[in-house]
Amino acid sequence: MTNLSSAPPETRFQPLFDTTDTADSPGDTTAARVTPLAISALPRVEASRLALHNALHVLRQPLGFDWHGHVASLRLLDQNTQVEQAQAITLCLGEERLTLSGSTRAFDRLSQHPERLREWHDVDAELAAMWLEVVWLEWLEPLEASLGAGIRLIPGKSAPPESTMRLCFILELDGESHPLALDLAIPTAERLLPQLDRAFPAQRAPANGIISTLRVECGRQTLTLGEFRSLRPGDVVMLDTATDDEVQLNLADHFGCRARFGETGLQATGPLIANRPESHANSSLEESVMSEPPVDKKESPTQPSLEADAVMDNLPVQLTCELGRLELSLGELRKLGEGSVLPLERQPERAVDLVVNGRRMGRGRLVAIGDAIGVQIVRLALDEGHAGND
Repeated sequence: MTNLSSAPPETRFQPLFDTTDTADSPGDTTAARVTPLAISALPRVEASRLALHNALHVLRQPLGFDWHGHVASLRLLDQNTQVEQAQAITLCLGEERLTLSGSTRAFDRLSQHPERLREWHDVDAELAAMWLEVVWLEWLEPLEASLGAGIRLIPGKSAPPESTMRLCFILELDGESHPLALDLAIPTAERLLPQLDRAFPAQRAPANGIISTLRVECGRQTLTLGEFRSLRPGDVVMLDTATDDEVQLNLADHFGCRARFGETGLQATGPLIANRPESHANSSLEESVMSEPPVDKKESPTQPSLEADAVMDNLPVQLTCELGRLELSLGELRKLGEGSVLPLERQPERAVDLVVNGRRMGRGRLVAIGDAIGVQIVRLALDEGHAGND
C-alpha cells in the first residue's frame, strides 16, 4: 500500500491525550489523567423554553419608523447584551407585567415629542409614565386591539415572575444608539411572538461561507449488484442521459442544471433548480427482494447462504461517471446562472471517476457506442470501497 505520509513512523500518529510521565521523581509512575466531561459543569438551557428561545432569536429585519420627523429603527440584539438599567418602566398587559429598562438618555429619546416642555429626568416618575403612555399611544392602541387587553404604564420595575426571559433591542435615532432590555414571563413571550414576527420579520442568514460540493456528472446507469460484481477492466457499460457536449451539475442530488463544454471550462445553461422526483423504476425490484422468504436462522452463521447471496444480486446499484467535483460557497452557487463559467481541470476524453451509490470506487474512460456514449472500466475496487491511488 502506498505510504501517503512523509513524516517518520514514530511521529505520524499522536495520542489523543497526553499520557506522558509527569511525576517529579523517577520512581513515580503516575501518569496524567483525563478528566471526564461533567454534565453539571456545562451551561444549562431549559428544554421547556428552547423552542421559544430559538423562535425569538432568529435573525430578524429591523423595524424602521418615523419618530416625529426623525428616521428611527429598532433592532433585536443578543439576549446577553449588556444594557445599562438606570431607568425602568413596567408595561401592564392586562394582568401580565413586562419591564423595559435602559439608560436615562434612551428614555429621554423615547419620550421625545414636539409638545414636550421638560427633560425626562426633570419629571416625576408617575408623570413620566403617563407622558410615555401618551407619546406611545399610536403603538399601544393597535397592540391592545390585537391582544384584546388594555395596556398601561407604571414607573419602576415590577416583581419578576418565576420564569422570565429577556429580549434586547437597540434604538437608533439621529446617529445615536441606545440598548434596551425587555424582561417578560415565558407565557407572555409566547403570546407576543406573533406580534414580534410581524414587526421584525425573520431574515434568513445568507450563510455564504458554507462550502458545498458540485459534482460534474457525464452519465449514469442503474445496474444490479450481480451485474456490478461481474464487471472487469475492459468491460463497457452504456450510459443514460450522456451526451458529447453537455454534463449535469449535481448539488447533493437535490438541485442541478446542465452545462456545456467551452474553451475556458464548463458554461452553465441556467441556474440550479430543484430536481424532479425520479420515478421509482426499481421499486418493484426492491419489493421483490424484500419479499423473499427469510433465511433459516438455524443455518450456521459461518456458512453464508448461497440463496441469500443470490437475492442480494438483485439489489439496484447506481453507477455514475464524474468528471470532477467543484467546491463552491453558497454565495457562488446562488450566483450560478446561464453563462456562468466553471473550471474543469480534467478533459472529458480522459479518465472519469466511477461513483457507485455515492462513493468513488474506480476509474473509466468514455467511449462511443454508435451514436451513444458508454464508459469502459479501467479500474474497479469491488471490495475496498474506494478507487485506490490515482
